[in-house]
Amino acid sequence: MAEMNDDERYAAIRARDARFDGMFFTCVRSTAIFCRPSCPSRTPGRDRVEFAPSAAAAVERGYRACKRCGPLAPPGEDGGGPADQLALRALALIHGGALDPGPDRSASVSGLAAALHVSERTLHRSLVARTGTGAVAHARMARARRAHELLRSTSWPIADIATAAGFGSERQLHETVSRIYGRAPSTIREHAALRRGAADPPGTGGQAGGELGGDGTDGAALVRSELAVRRPFDGEGLADWFAARALPGVEHVDGLLWQRAVRLPHGPAVLEVDLAPRAGPLPLTVRLADLRDYAAAVATTRRMLDLDADPRGIDAGLRRAMPALAPLVEARPGVRIPGTPTLAEALLWAIVGQQISTTRARALLEGATDLAGTALPTALRTEHIHRLAISPAEAGARAEEWFRGPGARRRTLTTALTDPPDPSLPAAELRTQLLAIRGIGPWTADYALLRGARAVDVAPARDVALLAVARALDLAVDFAALDDVLGAASPWRSYAVMQLWHHRGSLPADQRTLRKDRS
Repeated sequence: MAEMNDDERYAAIRARDARFDGMFFTCVRSTAIFCRPSCPSRTPGRDRVEFAPSAAAAVERGYRACKRCGPLAPPGEDGGGPADQLALRALALIHGGALDPGPDRSASVSGLAAALHVSERTLHRSLVARTGTGAVAHARMARARRAHELLRSTSWPIADIATAAGFGSERQLHETVSRIYGRAPSTIREHAALRRGAADPPGTGGQAGGELGGDGTDGAALVRSELAVRRPFDGEGLADWFAARALPGVEHVDGLLWQRAVRLPHGPAVLEVDLAPRAGPLPLTVRLADLRDYAAAVATTRRMLDLDADPRGIDAGLRRAMPALAPLVEARPGVRIPGTPTLAEALLWAIVGQQISTTRARALLEGATDLAGTALPTALRTEHIHRLAISPAEAGARAEEWFRGPGARRRTLTTALTDPPDPSLPAAELRTQLLAIRGIGPWTADYALLRGARAVDVAPARDVALLAVARALDLAVDFAALDDVLGAASPWRSYAVMQLWHHRGSLPADQRTLRKDRS
């Protein structure tokens, strides 16, 4: 909010400018309601409003969510630039369930701070500066959002929704949801049923269906939900990237429908997202072995699809910093960073992929998964998904059995993956730790950070594919010049890299690689 003053914010809400949705929230004093900037309701007088930097901050001030514009699910509410990485890392953990009460009630803000390697005071100051409120308020908001979505999209018993949303009890769910949404859970469910109509009750396969084993999944939890996303959104680029690296039985892309089996804290899950162009949110289907993993499933999906990015801000920044990149940005707006479920998986791909093609790297990892993948429970399987990939730790421990390549690289796999760096560290510290591992150079470290830690400002060093594209576009003739060109794109170098990598596929075959006489 520091980049705008209140008069500028008021001008944005008068214009109902959707570009500012998620960047701030309008709180109407006379009605105790808060809205997103694009709310279609009549604009209140200037003297009747104040502004909050986050939905959680608005709720903490005593405001309830507007029923018309639904400000609790704006696209990319917690997204933003890299100015405060600590707050953004904390929010990612909170939305993944880090502060949800477990069976032992051990989750705490002090534990979250310890996981982030900072003091509780430092964590609080960072969150308040970035969002206007602290960790507990954000955790409460995250649980309420999950419960609201499950109330709208499933016919589950309230007790199961409380478990999946991260509440300690049904009573806690009722009190929190009623306070934030201004409606009792039963009313939310009734209104959702009326909107769907009797022809499509929850759990029957409609867009918002959800059930507990009612479709023959033999006890698995099935949720059909939606993912808010800022537009523009390059779903085609994500689908192409995942398809090129999909391991059979683990990941599958059919057109723009993406499926992936993942490990979550309490068991496996299968994620499915329709990445096709549309005006609204992305349809999400999740198959869970354990209800408690719902929050982690949504958080993992959002991270892998980079849904909290600010595409308009990023694209505008790239056009300003790298004018030569503008035609690519115009042709492919809203590029996202295709993530991995964990940093360790990204590191596995980075090490295996050193100096070989994507096709060869995928073949090696397919062999590793044939050796030591894990079959999914029958309840979770789909037509194309039936197993989990080999875990990074086991891939490292058994590298001798599956990796066909230099012995030094095999030893790097074992060293790096049996004891990988702590993924909750800041990107700069992670990079330092990765580079300290024998056999890991700048390219491997940067690739792992880009895909496994959503590092938005890295450019894999001496990447031959990047240089080939840069030469074809007359951006750079050698690696030193390429570093300078990409340096201008900071703090969004990762997105400049993705633009160039995607563009490589549209080049003539003889321009996609470096010719020896030009190296």
